[in-house]
Amino acid sequence: MKDALYHREGKLHVPTERTNSPWDSRLLHGGAIAGLMAHVIDRHEPDPEWRVLRLTHDLCRPAPRVPLEVVTKTLRAGQRIQLIQARMLADGQEVARSTALRGRVQPVELPEHAIVTGGVPPGPEGLAPEGFLGGRGQPGKRSPGLNAAIEMRRVSGFAFKGEGTAWLRIEADVVAGEPTTAISYMGMMSDFGNGIGQLYLGGKMGCINADIDLHLNRYPDGEWICLESHTHMEATGLGTTHTRLYDTRGPIGRVDQCLVLRPMQFLG
Repeated sequence: MKDALYHREGKLHVPTERTNSPWDSRLLHGGAIAGLMAHVIDRHEPDPEWRVLRLTHDLCRPAPRVPLEVVTKTLRAGQRIQLIQARMLADGQEVARSTALRGRVQPVELPEHAIVTGGVPPGPEGLAPEGFLGGRGQPGKRSPGLNAAIEMRRVSGFAFKGEGTAWLRIEADVVAGEPTTAISYMGMMSDFGNGIGQLYLGGKMGCINADIDLHLNRYPDGEWICLESHTHMEATGLGTTHTRLYDTRGPIGRVDQCLVLRPMQFLG
């Protein structure tokens, strides 16, 4: 049985240690925030004729690891487009806000020139397994935090120089006893581009993302997702990480993240 990031208690989602941030164990990992928001949005007026095309999370402030309420509402209900909003509240204070753009599925026969193609990075088969930032701990042990639930197969980079490509698989559900759907799984996955493309700037300074902007042209097949990440930082201390997403069939979308500076202090 997989670990879960949260347990539901009535209207509240209670975080487990699997949600711990690598920056500070008293706070939530960005992937734990995005995963829960995606999970709740996916359960808001569900309809198989609609798919999430874009999911944007604004991480308003550090989110404490306390019981959380997520409130959703439909901002626009059109014939082809829906806009859904979710707000995450910790002790009554908003810590994150998300918007999802859904599109109605309209089957169409595509001409050959319109079919999305592109090479898939090598792997995951044939690549050595390893932990994400050392997050998996000793064999047989499961250290806290979402990073410890990641199985990684490195393709290239990922050496704190602003670029990296790796296959990831998350060995955790979002909410205990509730199915982790494709979009809630990609919600958890969407925060890891900044880690793979992490840029070390000297003086113990690193980059933390203030948002997550996930675009999907299709839902993934299977659990293995490849992230191909590149970070660009300016002398203003502001930057971006851009990540291409693949499953074993080919490209599935991208993630963009806005970056600000933070001291690289990894607290227990």
